[in-house]
Amino acid sequence: MNAVIHLICQGETLANRYTRFPANDELSETASAALNKMKVNIRAGSKIWLAPEIAARQTAAALGLRGEVVAHLAEPDYGHWAGLPVKQIMKDNSAAFHRWLSCDAPPGGESIAAIISRTSEWLSRNAGVQGDHCAIASAAVIRAIITGLLDAPLSAFQRIDIAPMSRTILTSTGNRWNICTLGEKL
Repeated sequence: MNAVIHLICQGETLANRYTRFPANDELSETASAALNKMKVNIRAGSKIWLAPEIAARQTAAALGLRGEVVAHLAEPDYGHWAGLPVKQIMKDNSAAFHRWLSCDAPPGGESIAAIISRTSEWLSRNAGVQGDHCAIASAAVIRAIITGLLDAPLSAFQRIDIAPMSRTILTSTGNRWNICTLGEKL
């Protein structure tokens, strides 16, 4: 039997709305309203994994899903930049911001390589699952999973766009994971 994992990108957060670095933000009111009108067909008995952040849990609840919180799916740690406006960091700490765009860790935070490593570990750990399953996480986590899955250079992470409330589908026959759909709107 084949395995399918639906990677659902959580809804728009307040950090997205106000162009800030994430800091465990809630969903925007617009996202909450839109998610409450959506349906996702996940079969009974499917595993559902959730990032630990509130937005992922709110997304799951709005879609009528409950699942296991998994630390490997956590939003990247933005360190000292968490909650700060991106424009402020670009202005006040331009050199560090450009290093971050080149995949370095933000001050006190997590590097792109570390994010890819932990998400790849989670995906490898679930290589033996069979059937349809679902994971709800941020766009950054899904970008890391895709970058790791493709064994792409770290710079690819910054070149993948994953919209809020979209679905990326991975399939496996047990030997390896493949990308079936990337960033499909729910």
